[in-house]
Amino acid sequence: MRVAFLGLGRIGIPMATHVARSEHELTVWNRSPGKAAELVSLGATEASSVADAVTGADLVVLMLFGPDAVREVLPEVISHAAGALVVDATTNGPAAAREFASSCREAGLRYVDAPVAGSIKPATDGTLGVFVGGSVEDYEQARPVLELWGDPDRVLRVGDVGSASALKLCVNQGLGVMAAGVGESLRLGRDLGLERELLLTVLSQTAYGWFLNQKLPMLQSDDYSGTTFSVDLMAKDLDLAVRAAGTDLEVTRAAYDQARRTLAAGHSGEDYAAIAGHIADEGEAGS
Repeated sequence: MRVAFLGLGRIGIPMATHVARSEHELTVWNRSPGKAAELVSLGATEASSVADAVTGADLVVLMLFGPDAVREVLPEVISHAAGALVVDATTNGPAAAREFASSCREAGLRYVDAPVAGSIKPATDGTLGVFVGGSVEDYEQARPVLELWGDPDRVLRVGDVGSASALKLCVNQGLGVMAAGVGESLRLGRDLGLERELLLTVLSQTAYGWFLNQKLPMLQSDDYSGTTFSVDLMAKDLDLAVRAAGTDLEVTRAAYDQARRTLAAGHSGEDYAAIAGHIADEGEAGS
């Protein structure tokens, strides 16, 4: 197939790299140019505009920051990618996914939402989880490409359009709440006079173990620059979760507020583990 890949962020680049190494013909575009050199060396074409990227494409992949970014790009896709299947890997939320699907269908395009579960290493290894919402026919057409970056056993059609985006919000909501919870556990331990290293060791053996198994070096060093999933993205996803819910998600809203405070403290672009670190250190004497 002729594949257009729009969005070359931390996860988008390794995803697109798998396509570049396959038998498919790949064209890529990113809002900020200069990220496609390695992909071009693998045979991809870098387009200077969305229109140039998607013209003649059979399948268009969107891997953008969020629904507002999709709203900016999608009209160009609809205008220039006649008959294409749009595979939206952006974390948008279910209402936005259904909105985008409707816009595509009205113009004769097809659409699936296909957000991914995992970060840079599984993206590089081609072992991401992929949730897919859409018709069985569209899922089957997209699956050979999705399995380039996703573990075939974890590329799952979970229902109609919007269902995959709903599931992804639930996943990321859990991660954000966990980061905030770890931070408050560390702050509580600090206030009670416990040594941070002892507390981290013991918490690693609790339900927080999954998070700390990945983020412990960051929390020990207070260095969150090795970003796999940014505070900015986590704040966006927690906000989407709060807005999507039919009831007040008080804990999620509190985690969102903490993510915003972490950004305001200067942690934009850093790993979302900074939420835990910021909460743990906030209010400390001399901080």
